[in-house]
Amino acid sequence: MAMPRHDRLKAVRDALKLSQSDFSGGIFISQSAYARIEQGATNLNDRMIELICAKYNVSKSYLKTGKGAMFSGSPPDARLEQLNRIFNELNALFQDYLIVQARELLKVQKKGEEEKQE
Repeated sequence: MAMPRHDRLKAVRDALKLSQSDFSGGIFISQSAYARIEQGATNLNDRMIELICAKYNVSKSYLKTGKGAMFSGSPPDARLEQLNRIFNELNALFQDYLIVQARELLKVQKKGEEEKQE
């Protein structure tokens, strides 16, 4: 017997290594509403399936029927998803600061790589 849809949804979230809070935030629903879907208490409707597939590159066939690969291509990087969520919550001044710091970290990384090659 095929795995229930809500269990496939949990498997997707686990594969992405996202918390319920992070996953649900990506599809614009509350964590509690998402938890009810994952528990099977609330049905996963077509609108949610569309959002999940678009946001997380999940195969619609897998989510609806359990057939085929879980992802349509490469799954999104959970770390990038988390960083994007944090970045969007920051005010513009802190966003600019984070960008400057990321550029500086990249310079340090490149310098370290160059030193290894010497």
